[in-house]
Formats: sequence, structure tokens, C-alpha cells
Amino acid sequence: MAINILEGGDAVVEEAVGDGTRATALARRMVGLLAGVGRVLLDAALPPLCGLCRAPVDRPGLCGACWSGLVFVTGPVCERCGVPLPSDPGGPAVCGGCAAKPPAFAMARAPLIYEGTSKRLVLALKHGDAGHLAPMLGRLMAPSARGLGAVDLVVPVPLHWRRRLKRRDNQAAVLARALAGELGLAHEPRLLRRARFTTSQGNKGREARARNVAGAMRVPTGRALRARLAGARVLLVDDVLTTGATADACSRALIRAGAAGVVVIAAARVPAPGDGIRHMVDPATLSAEGEASERL
Repeated sequence: MAINILEGGDAVVEEAVGDGTRATALARRMVGLLAGVGRVLLDAALPPLCGLCRAPVDRPGLCGACWSGLVFVTGPVCERCGVPLPSDPGGPAVCGGCAAKPPAFAMARAPLIYEGTSKRLVLALKHGDAGHLAPMLGRLMAPSARGLGAVDLVVPVPLHWRRRLKRRDNQAAVLARALAGELGLAHEPRLLRRARFTTSQGNKGREARARNVAGAMRVPTGRALRARLAGARVLLVDDVLTTGATADACSRALIRAGAAGVVVIAAARVPAPGDGIRHMVDPATLSAEGEASERL
């Protein structure tokens, strides 16, 4: 479009900019329309199936039977680690494990209880090469993640390269990517790595789990990565939260490297991990999030 600088001045420039904006908006609408038509055609050719049992469904996700089998976290939970409490304390409280040894992270939450269909769902992602389930789990995790307060970065629990060869991918990173998209946050999978191989946490008690991962997590020494972490409040993502030992080890490494604090989100929570819940106490007796770095 020709622009007459002598006539119209700024108004002509504004008109040109306006035309460009309208053209961009029109292009975006066309792309959206074509994508919608493509989805309709694809659904007609390949009807969507339940992400877990593969039964036909109206839209991508879970069928009614699988959805109704999910076990959600309801009722009172530990203010710190998010484990369901055995009774309603009538106010905020923490479990015996967090009372005895407060974790480095400020809070941890999960939308699902790790049992029944919820457990099948997470195991399908973790060991069944079912990456297609990650977007749905990300949507399920997003409300719980928002409840943890404002964060700056999304960081997955790292997987050692030897275990990644076996699983083909880091499922925590797959979940973190989907969740970061839901929350509109930066996904930073390179900010944390597992510096040494650790044996499986399965069949280990609380103390053995803590010893197994102690010192195993590291933040790389690159200046750019450290600068991204400095002063940031980090959302740490994992697939399953059991005793919180792995999340605690990751949080300690992040805080040592300059993070202001860490909160944790997992897809599922083991209901009564390790040695169980001995008692509940007032969370006001525990250290605040800002004091976490002083304990490390």
C-alpha cells in the first residue's frame, strides 16, 4: 500500500498499522478455522478413543467408566506435603513426617490419589509409553498448581540418563511441559539434573528413600541457567509423590543454587506413605518458606 507522507501524516501511518493488524487477525481466524475443519475430518476418519482403555469416546480424554474410576484428593490434607489426613483437625495442620523433619519445599499438592484407575493412569504414562495422556493430566494438575501461589518457572524432577534409556522419556518432564502450557509459564527442564544414578525408591521406607537421593540432584553451573534461577519461585513437577524425599532433594539443590523457594505438584499422591501419619500439629510451629535456605 502506498503512503502519502505529505497528506495525513500520522493518521496515514496509523491506517497502515491498522490494516496490518486486521490482516494478522484475519490470518489467525483462518488458521483456527482450518484447524477446526482438520479436527472434524480427522475425527471422522479416526474416531477418538479413551486414553486409558481405548474405548470410543466423543472427544479426546477418558471414557465415562475410566473417569468415574479416578480417585481425587478430597478432605483435609497436610498443609506442607499434601498427604490426606486421617481426620479433620478443624484447621490447618501438618502430618507427623513434616512435623519431625520439615521438607525444603514450601508446599506440595496433587489432584489424584495413587490408587485404582488413578494409579493405572499414571503407570500408563510412566511405563506404558502413553505420552498422549500428558495433556489431560496437565489440565487436571493445573488447578492444584494455581493453588500453590505465583511461580516463575516450571522444573521437572530429573531422570538419570541410564533410566531414561529404559523409559525412553522423562515422564515428569512430559507432564511439566503440558502443565507449563496450561499455566502460561516457562518450562525449564535443563535447570536440574540427576548427578548420580540412584536405585529404585520402590519398597523403601521414608529414611531409606531420603538416604538414596541425598546429594543426587545438581543445578548446572552455567551462568545463564543460574541467572534464570536466581530469586525465582520454582514449581517442581513429578508424576507421583510418596514420602517427598525426591522432591525434598530437588528443592534443596534449587534453593542452594539461588531459588527463592520451591513448591511441588504431582499428578498423584500416595495416600499413606512410608511410616504413615503419626500425629498432626499446628503448621505455625514449622519454619516459613523464606527460612528454607537457612536450613540447607
